[in-house]
Amino acid sequence: MKSPATTSKIYSVIDIETTGGSRKGNKITEIAIINFDGEKIVDEFQTLINPEMRIPGHITRLTGINDQMVADAPKFYEVAKKIVEMTEGNIFVAHNVFFDLNFIKHEFSELGYSYLRDKLCTVRLARKFLPGHKSYSLGNLCQDLGIEISARHRAYGDARATVEVLRLILQKNPSPELIENESKKVNLPLRLKREEFEGLPHCAGVYYFYDQNQALLYIGKSLDIKNRVRSHFRVDLKRAKDIQLKSQIASINYKQLGNELASLLFECQEIKKKYPKFNTALKRRKFPIALNLVKNQNNGRLEFKVSTKLDSDENDFVFKNKRAAKLRMNAFYKALLGCHPENLAFEQARQKLIESVGVSQYNEILKKVVFARRVKLKDYDIVQKGIKNRDKCIIQVRESLPVCLLYIDEAGELLEEIKITPDPDMLGILQSYIFNNKLHINPISDQIQL
Repeated sequence: MKSPATTSKIYSVIDIETTGGSRKGNKITEIAIINFDGEKIVDEFQTLINPEMRIPGHITRLTGINDQMVADAPKFYEVAKKIVEMTEGNIFVAHNVFFDLNFIKHEFSELGYSYLRDKLCTVRLARKFLPGHKSYSLGNLCQDLGIEISARHRAYGDARATVEVLRLILQKNPSPELIENESKKVNLPLRLKREEFEGLPHCAGVYYFYDQNQALLYIGKSLDIKNRVRSHFRVDLKRAKDIQLKSQIASINYKQLGNELASLLFECQEIKKKYPKFNTALKRRKFPIALNLVKNQNNGRLEFKVSTKLDSDENDFVFKNKRAAKLRMNAFYKALLGCHPENLAFEQARQKLIESVGVSQYNEILKKVVFARRVKLKDYDIVQKGIKNRDKCIIQVRESLPVCLLYIDEAGELLEEIKITPDPDMLGILQSYIFNNKLHINPISDQIQL
């Protein structure tokens, strides 16, 4: 018999292991995702993750995961796409969900991606629908309920046990609407009218927070404005800055832009033009790190150099921090050699290729890999999704910087023109977005000219 709580929604039940209890300064070492439809498991994924840092001894004693086990495991960025695909459109479920979700969100934020999911906490649900237990820790709760945990403090074992806890909760017959509401629960600021929040669209664009005197507090962007705004109103906010911002919000405005790239560029311009109180990152130079190919004077081969000295006319790639530059460098080397400098086989693989083709040819092959997705034109157009289904947004780039967003309908008629003031940070935004999304670049459009 089908459970009354079973809906078309899939529950992505997730557990992670980490190098420590705080996401600041710690990393994920293992993840398990089990997709559960309320009755049966429909998909699952598990992997160790190389945290790119030493695993403390007390963590190894707790989880059994040591440095040797993760040495050849994928980095988080190498499994990030899989995590997005497996959980997209699903409800994120975990035992103490804020720990797992916030760690994963932090890992994604370091990659420049905003990871947002509706969430359910089986601790909270169990207290509500399975009352009477002295402890709601996963180990104690499962012992009380007769649920076997095959491997405690390992991601798959704990995730599998959490699935069984969720199954028992659903069998208590809470309505689908109740479960859905729990996943979307939001604690609004005192001064904000609920109808203003409920009226926000699920679309890409930029949003604005104002205080009770209509002073601008904050500007943000998202592929889904309503879901992103909801994340500002979580009950588990920890940072004093986030709590202070939430307490001052009295009204919200927004501008639909139709696609992520237009939203990124418009957000950058708006913050530097309006200078909101709570925006800090984009007030400063957001891409102060450069990654360049330079020739080693001793052996003549091209190598990467990460530099903090920026010259926008000379730099090959720019990044917001050294970690992002290092990740890109590792991606290039992996495409070329199948591994990157942190792998013990790296030097052997590089030397083998050089001996096979020679230094000069090696340099040419490396340049081909590095610049394969780099835009060679200075003047070009990027065509993206418009606000409505058949509309288009043409992002006009001149002298390598965006100058205008043009919104046109399916008949080619101009709907809106948004001027963009060129800024050095926008070069970094364009480079990163084009590389990560493998965008097709168009010659200057004949449809509309400035």
